[in-house]
Amino acid sequence: MSFASPLFFLLLLLVPLLIFLHFKKAKVSGLQLSLANGNRFKTSILDTLTFHLPFILRILAIVLIIITLARPQFGQSMISEKNLGLDIILLIDTSQSMSALDFKIEEDTVDRLTVLKKIVSEFIISRTNDRLGLIVFGDEAYTQCPITRDHGAVLDLVRQLYIGAAGNATAIGSAIALGVKRLKDLDAKSKVLILMTDGQNTAGSISPLMATELAKKYHIKVYTIGIGQEGEVPFLIKTPYGDKLIKQNVTIDEATLTEIAESTAAKYFRAKSTEELTAIYDEINKLEKTEREVKQYHNYQDKYEYFLWAAFLIFILELGLANTVLKRF
Repeated sequence: MSFASPLFFLLLLLVPLLIFLHFKKAKVSGLQLSLANGNRFKTSILDTLTFHLPFILRILAIVLIIITLARPQFGQSMISEKNLGLDIILLIDTSQSMSALDFKIEEDTVDRLTVLKKIVSEFIISRTNDRLGLIVFGDEAYTQCPITRDHGAVLDLVRQLYIGAAGNATAIGSAIALGVKRLKDLDAKSKVLILMTDGQNTAGSISPLMATELAKKYHIKVYTIGIGQEGEVPFLIKTPYGDKLIKQNVTIDEATLTEIAESTAAKYFRAKSTEELTAIYDEINKLEKTEREVKQYHNYQDKYEYFLWAAFLIFILELGLANTVLKRF
């Protein structure tokens, strides 16, 4: 239920004034009658209610007339949302170098893939209006989850990722090319790839820059994130004598990652810590905002006649009682 002209409810402010004037007049009339008889007479509660009944009915009729003027309507409101979200595919490197122990979650030292899974999970939860997909790459690139609105499915698959899931090398070009293939024919407002790697292209049949040309052709942005420290970083390896911590030299091809991003109107980011990686995803959230178009439809019908008829009947009842049964009052 709604009201087409709710400003008429301001007239209800007159009701307390009418009540005040009525009881003031009733008090004066009672005093005059008492003086005329030379003494005060007692009245019962029933007599009091009977005396005020016509006024109560009249106030009720006035309230119903005000409701009528406010035009009560019954019906329903429908909201139609046009989702102008994005299509985003996450390209995650699961090569052996992602096991480097140069990140922390709180006070615990963790490998690169562990912290990436945590931050990516938070990013997925924040993109409520977008379709998301997941590609993992190592020796080759594989579609782990096609583009979908089922964010729960994407979250589960991200949390299940492990080092070496797609091999130990790094096929950056293959990952971009597969992402382009998955996005190019979709009708999204904006199409985005987010490439996360900690190394250089060492595998695959297509180079990163060739794959980038395909992304440009289909107007797909490729955000690139270089993960971790360069130089000697710690790795935990298994030996016949137990786990052993060693240091290995790693490098990130920042020049190529920068060129990939800039040539597709996106940005390259470098994440050397958990805080930096979190900030990167926050910035991507701001750069790639989701828009929504909301249309509201109303289907209401005026039903004021019910209140008008009720006011009319009460008014007739008040006149009838005041001039018949209650005339002596």
